[in-house]
Amino acid sequence: MNKDSKYTLELIKKEKQIADLYALIDTLQVNLRTAVSYLSEEDKDNVVNVQSYKWCTNWKQGDEKL
Repeated sequence: MNKDSKYTLELIKKEKQIADLYALIDTLQVNLRTAVSYLSEEDKDNVVNVQSYKWCTNWKQGDEKL
C-alpha cells in the first residue's frame, strides 16, 4: 500500500469516527430532552437553567469548528 492510499484510508476512518460521534451526540441530546420532559415544572426549571444543560442541548454539528 503506498503512502497516499494509507493516508486516504486513515482519513476515511477518521471521518467515519467523527460521523459516529455526531450521531452519538444527537442521540444523547434527544435522550436528555426526553428525560427532562418527565420532570416536574420546578425540577425542570432547575435543570434547564444550568449552563451545561444549555451547552449540551444547543450544541450542533459544526460548532466545534468555531
